[in-house]
Amino acid sequence: MTPEKQQFYERLAPAAMEQQIKYGIPASVTLAQAWIEHGNYSKDTNNYFGIHDDDGWWRRNGGQTVILNDHGRMAHFRVYNSMEQGIEDHSKFFFRQNSRYSAAHGVSSTDEKFAEKWAYTICRAGYAERPKDNPDRYAKSIMGEINSYDLTRFDRQANALAAQRGTAVGYMRGQGAAAMQPSVGSGYAQSGASQGSSVAVSNGYCFPVAGLNLVMSDGYGIAPTGYRDHPHNGIDLRAKYQDVFATENQGKVVDTGYQKSGGNYVVVEYDRADGAKWRVSYCHLKDINVRKGDTVDAGKVLGVSGNSGNSTGPHLHLTVKRQEAGSSEFKTVDPLRYLAEVSVRGNLQGTVLKKGTNNDLLASLKAGVDTRPTPADELLLAQRSGSPQLQGSQYQQGAVAMQQPLSADALVQQFGQANDPLQMLSYMMQQQNIQGSSEGFLSGMISTLFKGAMLLALQLQNGNGQEPVDQAEQMADTRTPEQRKLDAVLRRRETPDVEKARQMASMSFDAESPEQQQNAGVRLA
Repeated sequence: MTPEKQQFYERLAPAAMEQQIKYGIPASVTLAQAWIEHGNYSKDTNNYFGIHDDDGWWRRNGGQTVILNDHGRMAHFRVYNSMEQGIEDHSKFFFRQNSRYSAAHGVSSTDEKFAEKWAYTICRAGYAERPKDNPDRYAKSIMGEINSYDLTRFDRQANALAAQRGTAVGYMRGQGAAAMQPSVGSGYAQSGASQGSSVAVSNGYCFPVAGLNLVMSDGYGIAPTGYRDHPHNGIDLRAKYQDVFATENQGKVVDTGYQKSGGNYVVVEYDRADGAKWRVSYCHLKDINVRKGDTVDAGKVLGVSGNSGNSTGPHLHLTVKRQEAGSSEFKTVDPLRYLAEVSVRGNLQGTVLKKGTNNDLLASLKAGVDTRPTPADELLLAQRSGSPQLQGSQYQQGAVAMQQPLSADALVQQFGQANDPLQMLSYMMQQQNIQGSSEGFLSGMISTLFKGAMLLALQLQNGNGQEPVDQAEQMADTRTPEQRKLDAVLRRRETPDVEKARQMASMSFDAESPEQQQNAGVRLA
């Protein structure tokens, strides 16, 4: 194998294996076809299969093309935003409605002749020219590449990867014509740059789709009229082929795949400080961008909303389950409860509205939200304060841009409900990079105030005169002069000047407080 060909196969192999997992097309066949069919234009257009836009559909829907000579005639070749998008468009070609290649759809990825059956089936279905003297020439070319360079090793790797994820090979099959349409103009799976690709992330939290106010068409437990006569186990949010986001930091992708009722789905688990867990299912996706086992942060694109599975139109269906601390059971709950918590924790400007109304569905649910810092909150606070032990890999994957410190209103909202001033003090200490526990800092602050008051009393005593002390007794006294003066003051019964004591204590605290020593930050008192 030439270095050029080896580099070509190694570069395209990850995308080809993803196509095998999603559609059941042998990675080896995809790679061999790409090598046979690619041209000088492929690197610049990400079009490795010579796919045309003869009917203009691609251009009418916002796609770009280049005009090139194709066997003596000028033709529009599609331009893709990424290699992954170009290869996936080729995969969808085999599964469109009334596809002539349906005979290949049932070939199992574990069949020992998996690649060979695919190659000959698509050839005989008319994928390429079939000369009378050698009608299987194209299939033989594919198999020649596969056998010469052991490309079936990528088929085996794809099967192993699917098993590792717990995903069935070919889970994207049989989803209808809409799911098989190319994603025109999007960056596609790896980039996540489809419609509505940006979302506001605040303090490590965001809503699952972009927009100030999300619109809910069907609610939890409500049986919509028409197509369904049973309770709804989640909520439906308006989202027409938009990016779908992880809603908080340090989420764990516990499952991905396809099922008839929910279509393509991603399930992410989020931890709470007391050991409780939220498990959020994002369903009816058009595309999936993450894998089981991934760790995702708020704003990470999980996939693109769509119409897969049992669905009447593109939208995002959320199902939310809650596992209480100490329990092993996840119970389905109203997703609005979870979104209310996300809204409060992130101080998000926006809400969820009932379709056709201006009713804020989260308002009544915010009062009882648990605002104790989660493990992800603690990690983010440590990251903000620059703790060196947290600068490694545990915060590098999908890292969220640093957020501004909480506003005064947000502080009251997040920490006031917990009825524990030490939580707010702990947060403020971390913002100012003050080391130590909040309890220790508070104790030190009180001690400093008391010390200032005592120093003021000493000055008052010195100003009013002091009783004579026997010189011999003074020489035998091992205490320092300051200690002797302090003990004398503690024995006195006169009341000191309160205003002078307050001023002196304030001056002493300002001189000794950590943020004053650092010459930075705001005062805590």
